[in-house]
Amino acid sequence: MPGRRSNRPVSRLVRRPLAFSAVLCVGAATAWGADYEWPVVRVVDGDTVRVDASPDIAAPELARLSVRLRGVDAPERGGRAACEAERAAGEAAAAFVEAALAPARTVATRDPAWDKWGGRVVADLVVDGRSLARALVASGHARAYDGGRRGSWCPAP
Repeated sequence: MPGRRSNRPVSRLVRRPLAFSAVLCVGAATAWGADYEWPVVRVVDGDTVRVDASPDIAAPELARLSVRLRGVDAPERGGRAACEAERAAGEAAAAFVEAALAPARTVATRDPAWDKWGGRVVADLVVDGRSLARALVASGHARAYDGGRRGSWCPAP
């Protein structure tokens, strides 16, 4: 029926970005397009970290954000890897990120924006003034990535 509202609950994938947007617009003076010194609390893999954004986001349920590094694709680690070679490369990429973050004096999350799926943000991570994504690519632990189809990290059969 036109004009009739549904009473079905909004999916979690829609609610979270909408709630996050509301927090930004109403409860916080945060403006995207800047640098945020959100502490990294966990390295998920070579191209994803978890940060504590609570200094800038009032809602505690939204303050732990997954941040995917903009412009790179790193191999998966653990059960998400498609083969043993990818798993090993994923562990090496994550170790590279952990080693880069350990001695850092400053870590800035630059220009965060919701990724295409809405469950995490995409941003540049700047470690002591240097791009972590560029360092990953230069070291061979990641590839440049434009958001399209990703290549395999597994050897051809």
